[in-house]
Amino acid sequence: MKKTIYLIIGITITGIFSFSGKLLAEAEIQTSMVKIYTTCTRPNYHSPWNTETPQLISGSGCIIKGNRILTNAHVVSDQTFIQVRKYGQSEKHKANVLAVSHEADLALLTVEEKEFFKDVKALSLGTLPDIQDEVVVYGFPQGGDSLSLTKGVISRIEHQRYAHSAISFLSIQIDAAINSGNSGGAVLKDDKIIGVAMQSLSDSENIGYIVPTPIIDHFLQDLEDEHYDGFPEEGFFTQSMENEDLRNMYGLKKNDVGILVSSVIVGSPAEGIIRPGDVLTSIEGHAIANDGTVEFRHNERSQFHMDASLNHMSNMLSDFFVKSFKLFFFVNFNSLTKILICFKRKHKRCTTICKNINQNKKPLRNIKPGNCSWKILV
Repeated sequence: MKKTIYLIIGITITGIFSFSGKLLAEAEIQTSMVKIYTTCTRPNYHSPWNTETPQLISGSGCIIKGNRILTNAHVVSDQTFIQVRKYGQSEKHKANVLAVSHEADLALLTVEEKEFFKDVKALSLGTLPDIQDEVVVYGFPQGGDSLSLTKGVISRIEHQRYAHSAISFLSIQIDAAINSGNSGGAVLKDDKIIGVAMQSLSDSENIGYIVPTPIIDHFLQDLEDEHYDGFPEEGFFTQSMENEDLRNMYGLKKNDVGILVSSVIVGSPAEGIIRPGDVLTSIEGHAIANDGTVEFRHNERSQFHMDASLNHMSNMLSDFFVKSFKLFFFVNFNSLTKILICFKRKHKRCTTICKNINQNKKPLRNIKPGNCSWKILV
């Protein structure tokens, strides 16, 4: 009987300490949340010589390392004055914009007063979560002034169009409530940021989208040199090859997969290298399916643009292996002066050409045909 009593007491004490630890961790996390007040003046596109009436909007954000506040770009877009307020406090502090990525709908703010970041736990980034993982959304949505917490699960991970930029990037769909004012709020799993709340689907129930950590990490790494370059683009348009007659026309066998290049953007790095009629079969070692998707994790697929968009501007070369034309292609634009382009097309001798990507776009020199390895000129 005594052993039983001791056992029950021991379990109770352990439970108390565990519960107390969770409360402490939750309290530390909440101190990292901020409400953002933005005074913005929108341009008047019908009368360019005028501006719209200034308006005050609010959003959410969280404190990360380096005395920075992470939020959405649309929260601070067209701003003229920004203030932030920490959770549990009444005083507002003037904030400045450090960097903005309108394409990825992300922004970084800071506060000159160093006391603002005192005794605050800076949140760190986690990894890309799995489907059905439980998450918590922190923010200051409409309907109140204090911090709001909503729980949900990961529903989908795939490419979606970002409403702020109308560009498709990797995104996460969750079933937790995301309302006006939640924008820029941190979405956490195991006390780490796995995304930033950005938008919800109208005329639906509990369908919200967040910017995932791979996009956030790309944004933060890009700023390590204190200059924002952005996300690379391929420079061409494609169409699916799910139609059997179309596949036969381009000589694809039954088990072959790929997508067809329909057009190339004039002035892009793809011009003169990729041609309409080329068939892309893989990118970064991932096979491109006939519908234009790649498998980034087991049984999880997204658009092939995912591999290209997550490259940095300084990483010039990305292996595109082309079915009918055996073409090696690089993904990037406007940030490298010298690059070696190697390509091989069907029924033609392999030729390696070194081009100087500058204003004149004049070739530097020709190299002996037959060498198809990638090289970068220093």
